[in-house]
Amino acid sequence: MPSRKRSVSGAEPLEPASKRARKEKPPVPEQDDDLESILLLIKQQEESEALARKLHEEWNNEGRHSASGSSDASSSQSKPERTIPDDNAPAEELPQPLGNSDKLDGSPSFSRTLLSSHYPRTSFSHVASSVGVEEASESQLDLPPDVLLSEHRSLFVGSRVCTKCSAQIPSPIGNVSFSTTIPPPSLFPLLHAACTSCKTNYCRGCLKPTNCPPRCKGKDKNQTCPVSTCCAEVRAISLFETLSAFDQLYLNERYNSDKRAKAAAASRQSRVASIGPGGTGYSMGRDSYAEPLRGLGKGSSSSIATSLSKSASMEKHWEELCTRFLLTVTELLPSPYSDSEAIYDLIPHQSIRSLLFLSRLPDLLADLLRNDSVSDWTDRVEVYSAMLGLLRRLADCELTVGVLFHHRWERKKTSCGLSGWMWQDGEIEWEREIQKSIGRSDSTSGNANSPIVQAPPLYDYFDRLSKQCQTFLTGASQLMEHENGDDTVETTVKAMSLCGDIIAAKDDIERAMGVLGKRPSNISVPKLSASSKKLDAKDMEKEYAAACERLAFQHIALGHEIGGVLRYPDFNYAGQLQQTSNSTRSPKDRLHLVKELAVMATSLPPGIWVRVDEVRNDAIKIMIAGPEKTPYEGGLFEFDCFMPLEYPHKPPLVHLRTTGGGRVRFNPNLYAQGKVCLSLLGTWPGRPEEQWSAKSTLLQVLVSIQSMIMVDTPFFNEPGFGKANAKDSRSIQYNRNVALQTTKWAIVDWMNEEHRHGIWADVIVQHFTIRHSKIRKCIRDWANQDSRFQAYDLFSTQLCGGHLPPSTSHLSQGPALESGPRIDLLAKYDEGVARLQTWLT
Repeated sequence: MPSRKRSVSGAEPLEPASKRARKEKPPVPEQDDDLESILLLIKQQEESEALARKLHEEWNNEGRHSASGSSDASSSQSKPERTIPDDNAPAEELPQPLGNSDKLDGSPSFSRTLLSSHYPRTSFSHVASSVGVEEASESQLDLPPDVLLSEHRSLFVGSRVCTKCSAQIPSPIGNVSFSTTIPPPSLFPLLHAACTSCKTNYCRGCLKPTNCPPRCKGKDKNQTCPVSTCCAEVRAISLFETLSAFDQLYLNERYNSDKRAKAAAASRQSRVASIGPGGTGYSMGRDSYAEPLRGLGKGSSSSIATSLSKSASMEKHWEELCTRFLLTVTELLPSPYSDSEAIYDLIPHQSIRSLLFLSRLPDLLADLLRNDSVSDWTDRVEVYSAMLGLLRRLADCELTVGVLFHHRWERKKTSCGLSGWMWQDGEIEWEREIQKSIGRSDSTSGNANSPIVQAPPLYDYFDRLSKQCQTFLTGASQLMEHENGDDTVETTVKAMSLCGDIIAAKDDIERAMGVLGKRPSNISVPKLSASSKKLDAKDMEKEYAAACERLAFQHIALGHEIGGVLRYPDFNYAGQLQQTSNSTRSPKDRLHLVKELAVMATSLPPGIWVRVDEVRNDAIKIMIAGPEKTPYEGGLFEFDCFMPLEYPHKPPLVHLRTTGGGRVRFNPNLYAQGKVCLSLLGTWPGRPEEQWSAKSTLLQVLVSIQSMIMVDTPFFNEPGFGKANAKDSRSIQYNRNVALQTTKWAIVDWMNEEHRHGIWADVIVQHFTIRHSKIRKCIRDWANQDSRFQAYDLFSTQLCGGHLPPSTSHLSQGPALESGPRIDLLAKYDEGVARLQTWLT
């Protein structure tokens, strides 16, 4: 018996898309247009569907019982044997001769495949959906794909019986090599089942005899091979062989990529750790590699250059293989809206969805969709264009659209590929959720009874990708208005074209999903009501994260036209905007800013929101929520940001607006006048690696403010105050002062009616509505420890949150203010939340 281990290799270089020769579609089999035959077909189909439902329910009961006892539904089965099926059924009961066995040891004796895949061929579209599509309900999508695919194993690896001489015909084994021809010629020999006894060649799917020669490659001098368009089964087999081939390529590439990354990391560590006059760790700033390379010698430098060149060549070849693979899968998937649709387009084989889910195709698509680099998209336009075509095709068919909007299952790195599992040469190993044992506080790793870890749907990544494209197009349109034939024009146009294609593909996919009655997982009506109080902590954070993502980034009008001139009265850097109104940013720097904003549109963590002016994208407003377990918790802090003409070679300018009208210094790094002290901004000294460089980003600045300035012990941000100690009495008193001012100016003040129609109204409502119970509890806990919360004095807040120790906190930079009316901050918060409910109407 031949070995089941398959080797897959790439072929000749990929030609440009404009020159890629596509194989002409074979003619569709003749259609039965006789009305009586159609009516008889419908009657037979209805009877078959009724029987299929009954048998499918029985199989589901058996499958679920089996699945509950083991992590792999097929683990208790023996390897597929090439057995002779029971072929005594009267021929007239089946529309076509069947030679393939639909029974494996331990599997059901009857398969839905027999019903859903052998209807007489017809092209009329009003026939009811196939059993496979109809019965593949949403509940089945919650089952792992290996459980569902076990039912069809015999189709892909089982033996057939020659209808002429009754000899056994094993499933062929061979190699698929992705070439410039779509589909690749190496696929066609695997779609035939040749009898070695009587030399008859059959379609591997339905065992229909063909006139194809042995090792048929799809085309010869006189005719085109009809096997690839013969039946729904052979299309499923085509996908299986294609997906199996890529699985091996994907696993090999991931292994080699990890190996290269480890080698590169080890090489860097060995070079940096032992070179330099300062000893270990010398020159660890942004120029950390400059000094070691000078001491390596010509031989080492040449070796590094050769290694980089080889790595680039390997990456290019991998991109070519991915492109060919995506184009091949697109060609093989059902195309119900094709002008020449066939039976496999209208009634595809029900195993296709499980094949797609169990393969590495979703992993590849997720890798491509998670990429947030516009430059990288442009450099890889071939593979991204092929990806968009595949996504559109997936959305066309009800059987495959679930691959886009349903969650995926995470598998371990040690898990085998599709072919290894199908031939039972390996197992699919799923990542299991870590659960706590009953009666124990320690967590244990997931076992076979733990739920499988779920990954986000592909559509979620695609939605973020389209947001990046929309942001890039908004900025790039401004860029093109000021360009006059610079080198960046061609790059920008190319990037804009691809972004436009991505957005158009998203619209097409959503339209197709709407026709099929499918709703993406991340498209939901916002919950902005008091019902959020009833959410448990996990659901609250999930809803809050979704709301933050929805509102994270927007282009809006920050300026107002006054006397025919655009003015920015509520922007701290209005003067800089006015001074640079007639200046021109370097084209490369302008494109850099546009790309960076596009990345930021989908990269902001929860609790950071950005608004960019729709006319001047160098004018930016930012809102940052105070982190939990800090004296800033629940608060919203607003910043103004200006991107100078020299950006990214110079850092942005950032100004804090939430200061109680200049009364409060919330942190040693956040001044009452609005100054933000941060080494990344050049407003505070720091180590070389902490300073701004041309590779730094605004996103790094925002994350640094939230995570490094708004900390749990801000008192120790002051130099010379020693190591942070949460139990230090000075720090405790300092935190109480900051929490008091946070509640007044960063929480209660945002709920005033004056902000109802401001740029942050939607953020204010979402933030304080969804997290209402958590924020209220935090204020109540603070109030229990500080009586000033029940009697807040508005006119004695100067420097209450200052950086000075408690013994000198009474000192001020100005004249003392008279005492005023007292305010109960907790009561004011409750009033504010009630007021926010009126903003929703």
